[in-house]
Amino acid sequence: MAVFTIRPAIPADAEALCALHKASVRALCVGAYTTEEIEAWLREREPQGFRRAMTDGGEIMLVAECDGAVAGFAAIKGATLFGLYVDPTRGRGAGRLLLEQAEDLVRRSGAAVLSLQATLNAVPFYRKHGFMRQDRSVVRRGGRDLAVLDMIKALQPSSRA
Repeated sequence: MAVFTIRPAIPADAEALCALHKASVRALCVGAYTTEEIEAWLREREPQGFRRAMTDGGEIMLVAECDGAVAGFAAIKGATLFGLYVDPTRGRGAGRLLLEQAEDLVRRSGAAVLSLQATLNAVPFYRKHGFMRQDRSVVRRGGRDLAVLDMIKALQPSSRA
């Protein structure tokens, strides 16, 4: 299994994060969403949006690196996981590590629950990691409505002092 290093994202990562996001969605969301839905979702994704999210947008982004290359990333704001994406060719295993780090950051902020809107293809991953389904929901991406599931996880208090 690959060895990943998790670190905070920096604005210079924006190009790599945007490219990885697009590759991940195009490879991993097939079957859960149509090609038209996927392309509408990604149409407006640009590196500047990632830079803005981590500077002016208040999101905390984490990057998983393997052999010096970005293999995945997670974005959190408050007690919400806004996104978790892995490179479809070299990111296997990075998702779990990114999720654990995101949970730890949210827990340390004092929140007792982490929430997210899961893409349909990601629901099994989140269930495996203790998230519970709440409601069916819809997000608007590129002028299209995409089905998602609202999910939450109760965070156990940290055992670290």
